[in-house]
Amino acid sequence: MADLPFFWQTWVVGLIILGLVFLAVLVVRVYFEKDDHDEVVIWDNDLVEGSAPAPFWWFWLITSALIFSVLYMIFYPSFGNYNGLFNLTMEERYSESKADINDKYYKKLNTLNSLDMESLQNSQDAMHLAGNIYAQNCAACHGKDAKGQDVFPNLTDDDWLWGDKPEQIKHSISFGRNAVMPAWGGPLGEEGTTKMAEYIKSISSKTDDDEKHASSKQKYQMFCLGCHGLAKQGNVMLGAPNLADDVWLYGDDIESIKKTIASGRRGVMPAHKDRLSDLQIKLLTAWLKRN
Repeated sequence: MADLPFFWQTWVVGLIILGLVFLAVLVVRVYFEKDDHDEVVIWDNDLVEGSAPAPFWWFWLITSALIFSVLYMIFYPSFGNYNGLFNLTMEERYSESKADINDKYYKKLNTLNSLDMESLQNSQDAMHLAGNIYAQNCAACHGKDAKGQDVFPNLTDDDWLWGDKPEQIKHSISFGRNAVMPAWGGPLGEEGTTKMAEYIKSISSKTDDDEKHASSKQKYQMFCLGCHGLAKQGNVMLGAPNLADDVWLYGDDIESIKKTIASGRRGVMPAHKDRLSDLQIKLLTAWLKRN
């Protein structure tokens, strides 16, 4: 119990006693005090007051509750500042419960920390915990289903800008990522940007035409080859996306592709090493790899 001042201690004790006495007197009057007046009260034409008294087992039920309340207040803290015969306090009970919860919690965490990725992925408890970590720290950007939204990537497909190995995913979560797509609108010009966008689109849709895109191919080698590679499959070291698949972060229509080429892009993944523990990052990595 809280250490109440004398006034509030008296007020609490007084209310408890008055409440118990009032309930006891009320029960006794209902069941044992005779009504001597001769007036018959009739409700709704045929309902006579007092013709069907409350069942007597109610009396024993209420009496038992009163006795239980009194005994409870004798043994447990519930009567002002009185701690009961067991001398228990809320602070003591809270401390014991918290210590017990912490002991079980940290034992469970230590167990999870010793598991490898595959074992974590096969653990229902681990994946449930990882899902909660994702919801609290990642869903705002990548969506509650992890399928991405706006300019934030889909985390449920097989397209990983910075690599899909556990170590690479851990690094992305821990230290964040900064992707830089340079702006090539100046060197390419309006017409060159449009042709390059059409060429990139044709690579993704597997409709590449050597004659139609000959000039764009030459410019690709000048401006794009260093990051996206000869096979157009990107570079996980630089976070350069694969241009040969049909996965698009900023849109797959010609206008969106033109904007990306002309103005560049700046993708930022914030670091979480100061927000999440090593175990939380490990759990999140296992969850992402499973999804």
